Order: sequence, then C-alpha cells, then structure tokens
Amino acid sequence: MKWLSVAVLLGVAAYVLNALYSTWLPTNYIFDAKTLNEICNEVLSRHDSSSENYSTEALLRDVRDALAQHYGDKYINRYANDDWVFNNAGGAMGQMIILHASLSEYVILFGSAVGTEGHTGVHFADDYFTILHGKQVAALPHAANPEVYLPGMTHHLERGYAKQYAMPSGSFALELAQGWIPCMLPFGFLDTFSSTLDLYTLGKTVYLTGKDMAKNLVKNGKF
Repeated sequence: MKWLSVAVLLGVAAYVLNALYSTWLPTNYIFDAKTLNEICNEVLSRHDSSSENYSTEALLRDVRDALAQHYGDKYINRYANDDWVFNNAGGAMGQMIILHASLSEYVILFGSAVGTEGHTGVHFADDYFTILHGKQVAALPHAANPEVYLPGMTHHLERGYAKQYAMPSGSFALELAQGWIPCMLPFGFLDTFSSTLDLYTLGKTVYLTGKDMAKNLVKNGKF
C-alpha cells in the first residue's frame, strides 16, 4: 500500500505539473527563442569567422553583452572565466557558463573546445540551441541522416523527446531551456556519481545554479 500511495502521489504531481506547463508556467517567462535568435544573428553579423582576427571568446562575450543590453544586467550574469564549468551529461562533456537560472528558465553558453557527442536527455522543458560557432548535428532514433545546425540556426528539442547529438571541436551555442528546470538538474549531475567523480565541478555547478535561482526568485521576483 505504501508503494501504491507513492505512485498515486507521483501521478497526481505529474498531472498538475503537466497541466501548468502550458498555462501558468509560461506567464513566468521573460525570454523567447525568436528574440534570442535575432540577438545572436545580429552579433554574428559583426564577427567574421574567416578573419585572422576572429575570436570565439570575443563572440561569446558580445552575445552576453547584447543579452544584458536587451534584458538588463539584473537578469543576465557577468561573463567571467572563473564562472565557466565542465558539464558531463548523457555521455557528452562540454563547457558552460550560466547567464541566467531561474525555476522556469535558464540561459547558458555551452560548447566544447575539443568536441563532444552524447544523448540530449529527456526533459520536462523545451530546449532551444542557437549555434554561434561551429555546428551541431542531431538525430532522432529513426533517422538515417542527421539534422545539421550551423551558426545562426536554432535547434528546438521539444519536451519529452530525445536525440543523439554531436558538436565538433570549437563549437559553441546559446542555450535557452523553458519548463520545469529543477526536473532537468539530475541529468546534469548524475554523471558525477556514475562516471567522472568530479565533486569540485558538481559543487561549483550546484552553487552557481542555486545562487542564481535564489537571486532571481527573491530579489527579482522571477520564478
């Protein structure tokens, strides 16, 4: 009976969260994928990747500054090398910096200097991945050919779907996730215990994520 009660409670919770997903939860969003894509493409127009003076870091910093100009510094975090962390999830390893984290949304810069490949995970959120440099390839289980996303293009991974994906070395993107963000966190943390044992990175990631979620909830009133 105990397990039955737990199953019923979990079922009720899932039903409520799913009902709120398309009704109340979107009222808390301040970002939208179309605007982020437009901002990214405007910044990309100022950076010529074929130029000998091209710098991926300068591009990433400019994207962060353009977001802060549009949404305000209170919602967009600073860009600091010390705030970059490794991210191991779904068998893929990359680098990320958190620009915004709240209970309903996050915005990060994500990529890999050396390249990566893995599983997207299955999430209670919609994920929008706008390529800034390099590319991403992705595929659903039945696909014989990959989807290819190049700079300026946005890959939308819908809630509940999963894909295999890969990014060659030097590829970076701006990622927006909207939904029940706490439900996504285990995917980003569990590889620490099953594989990397990198407790320092886990602790730093938890600290930076929790700190920003608390700031946006308490100081900015942003769920």
